[in-house]
Amino acid sequence: MIIRPAKPDEGTVVAAVRVASWRAAYARLVPASYLAAMPADEAHWNAVAHGEHPDTELIVCEADSRIVGFACYGTARPPCFDYSGELYATYFLPDAIGKGYGAATLRVAMAALARLGHVNMMLWVMEDNARGRRFYERAGGVVIANSRQSFAIDDHTIWEIAYGFRPLPEAPSTR
Repeated sequence: MIIRPAKPDEGTVVAAVRVASWRAAYARLVPASYLAAMPADEAHWNAVAHGEHPDTELIVCEADSRIVGFACYGTARPPCFDYSGELYATYFLPDAIGKGYGAATLRVAMAALARLGHVNMMLWVMEDNARGRRFYERAGGVVIANSRQSFAIDDHTIWEIAYGFRPLPEAPSTR
C-alpha cells in the first residue's frame, strides 16, 4: 500500500472511486435512482487534483498498482463547531474495504492536517451509515453535540452528523 498526494491527472480515477464507493456503501441509504445516475463530478476532482482549491489537499491510496481509495481534507467549512480542520471526503473501492487501507489513509490525512497547522478535525457522516460511524468511532472520533443536519437527494431527506477528533494525533517523527 502506498498513500501519496494525488497527481494532477488522477481526478478522473478519484471520481470513479467515489461513485463505486457510494453505490456500494449507500445502497440502502440513498435512492437507487440517484445512485444509478450518480454524476462522477470529474471536473471537480480534476480541479482538486490540480491544486485549484485553496487549503484543500487530496491523497490517494494505491494497492496492487491501482488507486483503491482517497481522502480529501482542509480547513473546516461552516458549521465547524470550533474545529479548524475537516476531512471532506474519504472513499474506497468495495473490494478494498476491510484491508486497513481506510485506517492508514485516515492517519495520513490527520498527520497532514496537523502539518497544515490544524490541532483538531471534524467530518460529516450519514447518520444511518452504521459501518462508517463505527469506523470513525474506532479511530477515536466522537459525535459532536447538536451537529445533526440534513440534505436532500431526489426528494429523499438524508440526515448526517459530525464527528470530531480533538486533539489530532501528533505527526510521526521523520528523523
